[in-house]
Amino acid sequence: MKLNSVILADDSELCDIANLFVMMKDSTTQILEQYATSHEDIDAENHIYLSDTVTKQNLSEKMSLVNSDSFMCFWYGHGMHDSFKIGNDNIVTTTENYYLFSNALIYTFSCLNGNNLADALVANKAKAFVGYTGFANCPYGIDDVTTEIVMSFIFSFLGGKTINEAKEDLEAAYNHAVYDESLDPFQRPLFQTNRDNLVVKGNGELKLCDLLIDVSM
Repeated sequence: MKLNSVILADDSELCDIANLFVMMKDSTTQILEQYATSHEDIDAENHIYLSDTVTKQNLSEKMSLVNSDSFMCFWYGHGMHDSFKIGNDNIVTTTENYYLFSNALIYTFSCLNGNNLADALVANKAKAFVGYTGFANCPYGIDDVTTEIVMSFIFSFLGGKTINEAKEDLEAAYNHAVYDESLDPFQRPLFQTNRDNLVVKGNGELKLCDLLIDVSM
């Protein structure tokens, strides 16, 4: 069996919170590598695209390596209702290249992508979208806490839970931060906003086994 994944992350100098997105990219990569190490019967192949390797113009070429079959896709960057951005480039939009993510489970830490863009993705056969209808906040100075919370969904999904179940675990991780008295009282409400802005669109009952590709044929 094979598991394909793609990470799109904004590490550009133009991005004000590039360090956070890079931390999330690195943590996701580490989790996927750990999964591959503990599941020797699964060939896990992860493609990473940053600001110096992906543009709207070449995205089709990059995604063609995986999108004929099921795959996971992680977006770490700024977003709007209708677009996901890396640097100054609207990499994914509702009008131009949303169809490149057919067959994907898309998991994002990006603002507002859970609206029109998520609808376009799912309407064009993305398997599921997990992200935020409002702002995805990152309280200043605690990128590690934000990253750990965001990674909780990936751990749960790779552990065999459905998307809806993994979202519940993500909400629980946000709740833990909301009530964590060691955090600044001005930081904690931002995590509550993130929790309340979470959305699943598409097949919430999807499991990892549904994304595995049988390469024995």
